[in-house]
Parts: sequence; structure tokens; C-alpha cells
Amino acid sequence: MRQMPRRLAILIALTILCSGIARAQEPVGSVTALEGTAEVRRAAADWAPLANGDPLFLGDVIRTMPDSKARLLFRGDTVLTLAASSELTVDEDTVGAVSRFSLGAGLVRALVPSRYGAPGASFEVETPTAIAGVRGTEFVASYDHATEETLVLGVTDTTRVRGRVDPRASREVAVGPNESVIVRRGSVPLTPTRAPGDVLRRLLGATDMRHGGRLPERELKALHRAKSEAAEPRTPRRPSQGAVTPDAQVVDQPIQELDKRQRVPPPPPPPPR
Repeated sequence: MRQMPRRLAILIALTILCSGIARAQEPVGSVTALEGTAEVRRAAADWAPLANGDPLFLGDVIRTMPDSKARLLFRGDTVLTLAASSELTVDEDTVGAVSRFSLGAGLVRALVPSRYGAPGASFEVETPTAIAGVRGTEFVASYDHATEETLVLGVTDTTRVRGRVDPRASREVAVGPNESVIVRRGSVPLTPTRAPGDVLRRLLGATDMRHGGRLPERELKALHRAKSEAAEPRTPRRPSQGAVTPDAQVVDQPIQELDKRQRVPPPPPPPPR
């Protein structure tokens, strides 16, 4: 068998390498709403400002400044909202299969679509002390550097939480809606408890956006509705009865009625002489 020419082998290798780099540089998400100031650190570069509509890539580290919030939309319709003074890393994102994010500081609210409930799919947010995993739900995770504690609040359905010291998830707990759990450094989760009203308001309010953003659940529903309307042909709607004008009513009349309306009566006969 003849050996491949060296120049051709190098060319093929470069082609494969370049295609892999191009795939690695494909965006995995974007900024959909921004209040205040947010920054991104990409590869070994310095921090750069983020603007509404900017793309996001694997390996990006996103941080928000004080009194700032950012809404991020990723492939597969996952919505993450960063509260003020938060830092998030995009570790892995495969559409509807495996997604992992690291919360280094602050608070994130995650709205995860039901497609992550498929066999083999998973969605996880990791902190220095805990891992929160879901399969189509909404939850809030926060990490406090001062106390080295992670707090996870369930918003809808069930969120699975385990400690970083428990890789086999033998002490994993289930957190339901309006329940919260604390995970301290080097420990497994405490028993989930009902979250007090002031805790609910504080955690959810930290990710509600006043300008240029909507609540996560409304945003996702609007996105799905827009996609379905674009996929289905739209039929013209007939005006309601209360809004129909007299001229428009004529269009809906049977032919016989139109003939009656349009027929001019004959003139009366002349008087007898």
C-alpha cells in the first residue's frame, strides 16, 4: 500500500483541526436582557463588557456587578437569570442532553425545559459545596462565600440536591416547590424545609427584572408560543359580531338576501284618467 504524501496528510490534519475549532466556537447561548453592567471572561483574555444580544460560548465566565442582573438564554430553551454580584461559568451545553454550569458566587435562577427529562439527559448547577440537578423544572441556587453555604430553593416540580463530598449521590435529597435546603462545605444536604415567605420574596425578587426582562416562566412560554405560531399557517380571523360595520355585514349575507337588498322596486303605475 502506498503511503499518503506528507503534504496531503498535513493538509487533512489541519482541516480536521480547523473544523473542530469552528465547532468549539459556535455560540451556545446569548444575553436576552440586561439591567446594569455585566462582564464576560473568555479563554485567557481579560474581562470584557457584555451587552444585550451578545453571544455566549462554552468556557465563558459571566459576572454581574452590584445592582445588576442578566437574563441568559441557552440552546434547548434553558433560561438562566443572574442576580447582582454573581458569577457563572458555562461548563457544558449539549442541546437537550447534558448541560453543566458552575455558580462561583451569588445567585442564579434556572428555568429548565422538560426535554431534560429524557433518558440520559441531565442539567446541573454546581457550587463549591453542592450540585443541584433537575429534569425539567425551575429552581434558585445561591452560594455565600462568607459562610461557605449553598442554598437551593425549589420553585416548581422537584430539584435533586447533593453535596460535593457525595459523588455517588447516596445522600441526595429532593426539594419540592417552595422548599429550601442548605449544603455546607464538606457536608451533605440538611433536611429540606418549607421556605418562609420572606425568603421566597427575597430569592425570587433578586432575579425579577424591571427593565427589558420578564419573569422566566413567562419568557419561556412566550418563546414556545412564538415558535408554534411560526410553524403553523395562520388563518384570517373573522371580526366579532360587535365590531362588524353595516357594510361588512353585507358580505356575510346569502346571495338571496343580497338580491333582495340590491333589487330596486318598480315604479308605481300611473293614476287612472
